[in-house]
Amino acid sequence: MKRNALFGILFLTLAMNCWGQDSYTLPLAKANTALSLPGMTAGDGVLYEAHRSFDLLRFSNQLQVSAFDLATHKELRHTVVNVPRVHGARAAEGFFLSPDSQTLVYAEIHEPNLLLVLSAKDLSEVRRTNALPFTSADSYRLFAGFDESSLLSFASGRAGKLRFVRMNLSDFKITSEVTGPKQLNAEAIVWSPKSRTTWLQLPSGEWAEYTEAGESTGAKFGSQGRYRIDHGATALEGSNMLAYFGNMSDVGSVVSYRDHRSAELDLTCVPRPYSSGDVADYAGAICTTSPDREPEHGGNKILTSEFLLLKADGPAVVWRHPMDFLSVADSNDPDTGVQWGDPLIYRSGKKVSIIAPTKSPELAVYEVALPNDSSVASDSN
Repeated sequence: MKRNALFGILFLTLAMNCWGQDSYTLPLAKANTALSLPGMTAGDGVLYEAHRSFDLLRFSNQLQVSAFDLATHKELRHTVVNVPRVHGARAAEGFFLSPDSQTLVYAEIHEPNLLLVLSAKDLSEVRRTNALPFTSADSYRLFAGFDESSLLSFASGRAGKLRFVRMNLSDFKITSEVTGPKQLNAEAIVWSPKSRTTWLQLPSGEWAEYTEAGESTGAKFGSQGRYRIDHGATALEGSNMLAYFGNMSDVGSVVSYRDHRSAELDLTCVPRPYSSGDVADYAGAICTTSPDREPEHGGNKILTSEFLLLKADGPAVVWRHPMDFLSVADSNDPDTGVQWGDPLIYRSGKKVSIIAPTKSPELAVYEVALPNDSSVASDSN
């Protein structure tokens, strides 16, 4: 009996270290994650969440907004805000907390446009606008929250070049508009508003950094491995970056560009960026495996799907957990609005919370103690 008990304790300890079993759920009011995914942001130990609710005919004109205490796991406040009426799935572009933790901003940047400002104190509406700095000529629209000067930051592709716009929070007036480098590929914009730089993938497959005005910073890197198919990238603090490569089925790598040097980690799955939040040196990826055959013969079937918490220093996998990939789209055209179910990464001291949407009307929260540099987990399935 003593031997069995000891084995049980050892197994539980290993499971918690490897799989982050210190977890709980938070309920979402009137949520249907097939039609609307939650936007999330956090600060001072409080999680803020916003999602649309729908009636039985799939119409929506209400935004459900909640604040949760991450220490007690309790809902602090909940409110319902009237928003433009839509039918069917609706993608949101972002939900952000201001640097002074006083203001929340929620955005939907495809017709009908909405930029909604709320008080973080009581979730009451402060102001809104439907006049965003986009026209029909803008593709790959992006709202990236606040820059280093607390200005609202927008980007898009226009006439083959990237375009960056700043707007005042107080009156929604445009303060600057910059036409940047040529958009080399029709893909998501990889941008760091606080450092005012953007990353572009060159025809060679390498990633290169530019200022918003289009000047090269000299930062450049690529994959040295066999898996050269690009699967996206995540801009980190400063000129740091994580890029994801792989084949189309079951192997890949993560390349870290940090302190002007690059390093690569091979994976037995195909990684793609899958996280939000602004935690220095950390990002999340969804890593999947599929059969190695054509999509029409079942090659698009997902065999395994895990979330990886990645540390750029290494790079290294510091935590992993089975997780479904979620998304919603306004239509079949990806440029009319797509929202990924990105988990929010929020750091408090030595602990990181990974807050993930699920297929159920609830959020899954995993609390992970950050390991020492010498004890980060290696890739293994």
